[in-house]
Amino acid sequence: MPQRGFTLFEMLVVILLISLAVGVLGLGARQAVQAANERRVVGQMVDALRTTRAGAILSGRAARTEFDLQRLTFQAPGRAPHAWPPSLQVTLHTAEQLASAVEFYPDGSSTGGNLLLANGSRRWRIDIGWLTGSVQSKALP
Repeated sequence: MPQRGFTLFEMLVVILLISLAVGVLGLGARQAVQAANERRVVGQMVDALRTTRAGAILSGRAARTEFDLQRLTFQAPGRAPHAWPPSLQVTLHTAEQLASAVEFYPDGSSTGGNLLLANGSRRWRIDIGWLTGSVQSKALP
């Protein structure tokens, strides 16, 4: 009479395959969450810069968005500071006399510059136009 069912070895192989699949899916999910958090930070930086520009135009006074590269934070005037994750490398290129800030003027112009954000193969660039003060972001290949 033929035996029915699975051997212990077959069950162990199935359990091992399921464990590997769950591990791979878990790693992919964690990376997806990390990428989403980084995109959120990029959006918050763009929002802070645009809010600062609008505030300078409305108030008729220059205003700055400050970046603290040691504490990994940025802050628009009148707003709470936002932090970015330590895994996200941020490089700020702007007018030297402002150190780590971008200043916007009442006519809408700014000191200009850009921010480069990178974590491994994921990279973004935020450009701030000096003449128009426009703030644009894009993912880099």
